[in-house]
Amino acid sequence: MVNPGRGTMAEFEVMELEGVRFVRARLREETIRIEAGALACYRGSIRLHAAIPSIATVVKASLSEENSVRPTLTGSGDVVLESSVGGFHVFQAGGEAWILERGAYWASDAGVAVGVYRERVMNAFWAGDGLVDYATRIEGEGQVVVTTRGPAEELLLGPGETFACEARGVVIARTAGIQYRIRRPERSYLGSWLSGERALRVYTGPGRLVLVETPYWGAFLMEKLGARPEAANATRPPAEAAEVNKAS
Repeated sequence: MVNPGRGTMAEFEVMELEGVRFVRARLREETIRIEAGALACYRGSIRLHAAIPSIATVVKASLSEENSVRPTLTGSGDVVLESSVGGFHVFQAGGEAWILERGAYWASDAGVAVGVYRERVMNAFWAGDGLVDYATRIEGEGQVVVTTRGPAEELLLGPGETFACEARGVVIARTAGIQYRIRRPERSYLGSWLSGERALRVYTGPGRLVLVETPYWGAFLMEKLGARPEAANATRPPAEAAEVNKAS
């Protein structure tokens, strides 16, 4: 057992078995919310409910390639979510608003509100995400579970302190107070070209980040075979299949 989630509500645990990882949630007359399709099995007196989303939610979900329905599970018993060759990380929302990387949300306590967030147009454009880029926004008290490519760590940035990375998926969650922008790795275009690096994703504090700096070997192999870099879970579609479905 690794990374036990701590709190006064449901108990989330990240388990590892036979080279894969999965999340188990223990409910005692409590409610949790999960990603659509994440449920593997449950035991006990538990009720599943999936509410019909609004038209606005469906439209935003389609633009962000996120699910518009995230069902809840209520009652007492054990819930097991789908396994992954990647991993999962449990953290406390702490009453703050967080922005989650696309595809990162997996589960949370019922006290955590889940919505959408639109990235700044210029950030989305320079990151290669088009002019419209929606992410998941969470806020409230309780635990949150995110999918990861590898071992995750939490980083506290002080006022004016920065963290920079090139690839999408290194930072999978940030508090809403973090300033996020895309910039060249070097001031001049020539210097940026000579550096061999593309645009950098720069995060400036104060605030908290959840980082995944290196993948598990299984997630690394999946990426080499064409899996989506932001979706380490084994049930997510390969990148080519996702593009075909989107086009159709």
